[in-house]
Amino acid sequence: MNLDVFQKELEAEFKRNQFESPELESAYIISEITSVPYIELPLNRKRELTEAEMRKGREFLMRRLANEPYQYIFGWTQFRFLDLKIGRGALIPRPETEMLPDLLAGYLKRGASVCELGTGSGAISLALASERPDLEVWGSELSEEAFRWSERNRMELSPGNVRFFRGSLFEPFGGKKFDAVVANLPYIAWSERENLPPNVRDYEPGEALFAADDGFALIERAIQEAPQHLKERSALFFELGEEQGSRALDCAGKTGFFTRAAILHDMYEVPRFLAAYRE
Repeated sequence: MNLDVFQKELEAEFKRNQFESPELESAYIISEITSVPYIELPLNRKRELTEAEMRKGREFLMRRLANEPYQYIFGWTQFRFLDLKIGRGALIPRPETEMLPDLLAGYLKRGASVCELGTGSGAISLALASERPDLEVWGSELSEEAFRWSERNRMELSPGNVRFFRGSLFEPFGGKKFDAVVANLPYIAWSERENLPPNVRDYEPGEALFAADDGFALIERAIQEAPQHLKERSALFFELGEEQGSRALDCAGKTGFFTRAAILHDMYEVPRFLAAYRE
């Protein structure tokens, strides 16, 4: 069977199961099983597929029909310039989170130190470390499953300036102080769980998505603890839920540590990040 025929077979199944973009869904699978870039698929329509490729394609189809995210099905995801291994137990990094390394890189001076709270797959820390090899990057992760993914990615990418530790928030760092702290902590209220799409709700780890107190509990705790672990001139960059900006600003102000704070927007013009500075 050639590529074109098999792609139409997959597309028909997605249509039958009322997926929104059957052609796109089938193209993702074909590209993955053949290693043919998505944009080059039309040039390879007559390519004959092996039995192994078709078997893998049908396996991927069944998993996708069950709403499993492609990142878990394929076992990898892209974050900025990195290809990261990923699977169940680690949050899939979102496009808006890619802005955090930019915010950090634009702030940190050469040779600075930064810690990430809740590293998950290690995406933020590894991207920053690979793009700024002069930095010292530390990360913490409470979940054993997520920590395994971050360590796997660290070992495969081999940046010499990153260290990951098991533990909650600042706990693994002891008395060390940093030039900046960054985090994409859970910020969704548990009451919102049933409103999420099934590929998120049923597959991604709840501890990386949801927090008490309308999703703000862990963020508030981290902001309150941050001054003990930051240097005299330093900054904090946190990803937030779009309704949490004013609360985050208030929380940062109440620490008495930060002298300036602002809510920054992501590429979709959504208020997404708290940037707080000690100047």
